[in-house]
Amino acid sequence: MSMYALLRSSGEPPTEEQIEESLAGNLCRCTGYRPILDAFRVFAKTDDLLYTKTSFESTSAGELICPSSGKPCSCGEGTANRRDNSVCVKRYSPVLYNKIDGNLYVEKELIFPPELILRKNMPLYLHGFGGVKWYRPLKFQHVLDLKSCYPDAKLVVGNTEVGIETKFKNAQYQVLISVTHVPELNILSMTENGLEIGASVRLTLLQQFLRKVIMQHPVEETSSCKAILRQLKWFAGNQIKNVASVGGNICTASPISDLNPLWMAAGAIMRIINCKGTVRTIPAKEFFLGYRKVDLANDEVLLSVFLPWTRSSEFVKEFKQAHRREDDIALVNAGMLRQDTGTRTARYRVVPLKPKSPCAETRRCLVTPRRNEVTPRLPTRDEATPPLPAQE
Repeated sequence: MSMYALLRSSGEPPTEEQIEESLAGNLCRCTGYRPILDAFRVFAKTDDLLYTKTSFESTSAGELICPSSGKPCSCGEGTANRRDNSVCVKRYSPVLYNKIDGNLYVEKELIFPPELILRKNMPLYLHGFGGVKWYRPLKFQHVLDLKSCYPDAKLVVGNTEVGIETKFKNAQYQVLISVTHVPELNILSMTENGLEIGASVRLTLLQQFLRKVIMQHPVEETSSCKAILRQLKWFAGNQIKNVASVGGNICTASPISDLNPLWMAAGAIMRIINCKGTVRTIPAKEFFLGYRKVDLANDEVLLSVFLPWTRSSEFVKEFKQAHRREDDIALVNAGMLRQDTGTRTARYRVVPLKPKSPCAETRRCLVTPRRNEVTPRLPTRDEATPPLPAQE
């Protein structure tokens, strides 16, 4: 299903990297990934000659030799002329899978229903079991009104965190407000000083937006954008990133968040609005108060995140270590900012996974300006590994 979705949504044959990324969210514990990737990699080809051991050769008479059978054939001329005991290579022209008009498909494959695309969005209000209320407003003012009436209401976008809390942690939320269709929370814009990212923006859309920004702006301004884009690659599978939002990941304030250390290291600014319409800003490093705690009152909503451009003297770097690279939570992650002062000193800002982890010692060594000839001392493996408890 993941491969089918990739082929149907791509305007041209996907690359091998896109195929691997699309399958990263599928956990296969029976046959393993390698044979699956090898089977799907054939869709990335643009020329059949790349998948043959040798290129087409010709005889003295000018006949083409098929590299599969070693016999004369006409497959090199662009036609599929199958003969007995011979295998020819048929070339296919690229197929546009993202056309809406089903008449363009000779195979008559199913397409996304056009009536759903053209359907007008409507505000929703649903009742659930046990008195649970679920709202989907379309206007931001309605979100503030609902938040004023229900201060303990939970705002949801992709339900990637709330769903886990309710199913596995027995969390109870009587009022849920879906903010997926609120325009003010889905802003993606470039300003003179940086990027404005709405709280409801999906991570997949953020990836696409950052790629365009990196191509359009100077290298020295997009160091933080590149770090966030690299971290998003290992954040989760495409299935999760298609629905998970920027604000949801921030407000969860999980200690294993891959992006929150980068927001802090890059000097991001959180824009918060209360039910009365008053907007305040707070640096990301001050927004996170502790384990799953943020500086957000019950009558407040995270509006957007402002990511400033990096200067020519700044360099942002991400870090994540997990049991496996794809689709796994972090054991250790961090966001790092290096600032060159123009002299023989440099400033560092390191945001570790946990304040009391071994990374805190790294941060203590790096935040103090040092001369270039002095290398900050990092904790050794024995120092970084906590001692095992004594066995009785």
